[in-house]
Amino acid sequence: MILLTTKTNVSKSLHVAIGVSETDFNKYIQEAQEFDLKELVCEDFYSDLIYKKDKPEWTKIINGGDYEHNGRKYTFSGIAKVLAYFTYARFILKSNISSNSHGFTIKTTPHSTPLPLEERRNFYHTYRKDANTIFEDVKKFIERNISDYPSWNCGNDCTPLPKRKFKSKVIQ
Repeated sequence: MILLTTKTNVSKSLHVAIGVSETDFNKYIQEAQEFDLKELVCEDFYSDLIYKKDKPEWTKIINGGDYEHNGRKYTFSGIAKVLAYFTYARFILKSNISSNSHGFTIKTTPHSTPLPLEERRNFYHTYRKDANTIFEDVKKFIERNISDYPSWNCGNDCTPLPKRKFKSKVIQ
């Protein structure tokens, strides 16, 4: 899987403990890309983003920066920052849960208490909201520079997909 950001990049904006391994953290980045970012854009654009990420116009959209539009200067944070917030939301919700032979556990120590699930959920939703806010600036940048990103409009106007409802019926 080609990742659009790294633990180091996420750590520039949000606190990620040094002791969290890069390999473990990459799982959260991968989930953020596949389940959060991919849902916000159309398939063609996502594919271009992944496979053209080293081309200058795509590097710009990933890293963000300054640009001009109608004689005014604007700035945007980039998709890497959007992914940082989506990743961090997933990290907060899932990070201290361990699977072992006795089921799922949350590690505790005599010197600390795990954050309750309800508070972790609140942080999760807060960071997802922040990611979506940052994405709005990315979207403006793309739409103002649409000639560089023709795959943005790939037939479904790149609006978020409706929430899926997974219902199954029991066959009798």
